[in-house]
Amino acid sequence: MKDIGSCKRHLLTKTLAVICIICSSLFMSGHIAAAAEKGAIKQVVIDTDMGWDDILSILYLMKNPNINIIGITVTGCGETNLRWGTIIAKTLMELGGKTQVPVAVGTSTPLKFDHVFPQAFKSDMNDIMGLLGSLNPDKTMNIDTRPAWKFLADSIDQSEDKITILSLGGFTNLARMLELYPATHIDNIENVYAMAGAVYVDGNVAMFNNARSEWDQGPLYSTNYTAEWNVFADPVAAKNIFDSEIPITLIPLDACDYVILDPGYIEKITATDNLAILARHIFEKKTGSSNEGIPVPIFDPLAAVIMADGMKNYQIHYEYLDVNIMDRMKNNQCGKTSVVEAGTRKIGIVQGVSQVQFATNFAAVINKKVRNE
Repeated sequence: MKDIGSCKRHLLTKTLAVICIICSSLFMSGHIAAAAEKGAIKQVVIDTDMGWDDILSILYLMKNPNINIIGITVTGCGETNLRWGTIIAKTLMELGGKTQVPVAVGTSTPLKFDHVFPQAFKSDMNDIMGLLGSLNPDKTMNIDTRPAWKFLADSIDQSEDKITILSLGGFTNLARMLELYPATHIDNIENVYAMAGAVYVDGNVAMFNNARSEWDQGPLYSTNYTAEWNVFADPVAAKNIFDSEIPITLIPLDACDYVILDPGYIEKITATDNLAILARHIFEKKTGSSNEGIPVPIFDPLAAVIMADGMKNYQIHYEYLDVNIMDRMKNNQCGKTSVVEAGTRKIGIVQGVSQVQFATNFAAVINKKVRNE
C-alpha cells in the first residue's frame, strides 16, 4: 500500500507539470499571435525606373518596420534616364542612412522595340521635378559594380530567406536575369509584385501621349489605348516573365485607377524628417507645377503598400496572361495584357482597392520615425 504522503506528492508533481504545459502553451500562442499580427519581415529587392511614384514607394518602404530593403536595381527603360535614375536611388539611400543597401545599374535598352517616354517628361523626372538639388545627405556610398541582373541572381541564390521583388519600372532587368543566368534559383522568390498592365481597363500610353503637345510621339503611341506603360516599355520582357514560373502578383491599372493622386495627400504628411519632407514636396510638385493635366493614379505606391501588407482587404483573382508584342502604326496594341486560356502558371491580378485604406496606411508609415540601421 502506497504511503499517503507519497501519493499527494505525486499528485502535486503531476498538477504542476500540467500547469507548466498550459502556461507554456499560452506563452507560445501569445508569441505566435504577436508574430502573426506583426508579420514576418520581408526581404525586398526594388526594381525601379525611379519616377516620382517610385520615389514615394521607396520612401514608404524605407520607413516600414516590416520591410528590409536588400537592394535596388535601376532600369533606364522608363521615366528617367539611367544615369539620373541611378543618382536618385543612391541619393535616397544616403538621405535615409541606408548606405549598406546596394544600388545596381541596369540598362536603357529593352529586349526589343524602342518605346520611350518623351525626353521633356524624362528631363523633369531626372531631377525629381527640381527637387534633386535640394537633397544633400551627409553620408555617401558607391554604386554596386554588378549589373542589375547579376545582382538579382546573386541575391536570389545567396539569401537564406525567400526574396520578394517589387517591380516598378518594367521587366527588363528581371528578363535579362532569366536570359543570362537561367540557373537562378527562382524557387527562392517569394513573389514578384509588379505595378504593370491593364487587364480589363484601358491602358495609359495614348492618354499620356496626347496629354501635352510636347509629349506627342506619333501613332505608335497616340493610337495605343490598350497598353500600360511599364509593359509597353519592354513588352517582350513582360511576356518572358509572364511565361516563366516566377510567382507574380500584378497591381495593374485596374487597381490603380481606384486611387487617384490629389492634393489631399499633402496635409496627411505631418512628420518633419528628410524622407517625409521629400514625400510631401513630391506630392506638391506632382499636383502642382508638374501635373500632367489628366487624372493620374497613384501607381507604384499602391503596389508598395500591397506588397508590404499595408492593405488587407482588396479584390484579387488569378488568370493566365499574355502580352501582345506586335507594333503597328494604326490602332497599336503592342503591350496589351490579355487573359488567355492556358499558360505556365496563373498570375494574381489585383482589382478592387480602397483609396481610403491606401491613404491611411501610406500616411501612417511615412509619418513614422526614421529607422537607423
